[in-house]
Amino acid sequence: MAEFPEKAKVVIVGLGGIVGASIAHHLIERGWDDIVGIDKSGIPTDIGSTAHASDFCYTTSHDYLSVWTTQYSIDFFEKMGHYARIGGLEVARTGDHVWMEEIKRKLSSAKAFGTRAHYVSPAEIKKLFPLIEEDQVMGGMFDPDAGLVVPRSQTVAGKLVDAAESPASCRSSAILRQLRCLSRTAASRASSRIAARSWPTMSSSAPASGVA
Repeated sequence: MAEFPEKAKVVIVGLGGIVGASIAHHLIERGWDDIVGIDKSGIPTDIGSTAHASDFCYTTSHDYLSVWTTQYSIDFFEKMGHYARIGGLEVARTGDHVWMEEIKRKLSSAKAFGTRAHYVSPAEIKKLFPLIEEDQVMGGMFDPDAGLVVPRSQTVAGKLVDAAESPASCRSSAILRQLRCLSRTAASRASSRIAARSWPTMSSSAPASGVA
């Protein structure tokens, strides 16, 4: 188990989740080293947001940043072999004209941002999801690129941290053990120092807790 370090170039708070693990991965990919990751639970986390996330990804949003980051994430997970592109369906019940208008707004945003989400009629909805009663829906939206991170984003977070710790993942043999992980046990041993605000001397910090 790693001891609490005296200094680091960057400290990632919340390494056990998908956001913290992804930050570590991308920093190392860009040549960073001497990274310290800490988490109050296990790595990967067993109590954080990633541990109970739905793991569902969809590309429909009213802002381009959300769409772009989702498309990047889908591509990232897919290249790792951890994405099932099963498609996502959103429907408006018969008579719910307010929600049907919101779906139309989403479709407008989808078209503007270049996603493949499109309108589906009640008959098409029935074909996509046979259990639905066709006369109970007035229309909807289908996103063929929506899907699930499999088996869990929690699993992916663990793999990213393992790869970050492995010398085989480094681009240069001069950069070894780029990432030092502190789980609950090591953090407990250092609790008095943390209480005294004796954090590692660092150039940068990356808060990644509670943002998954």
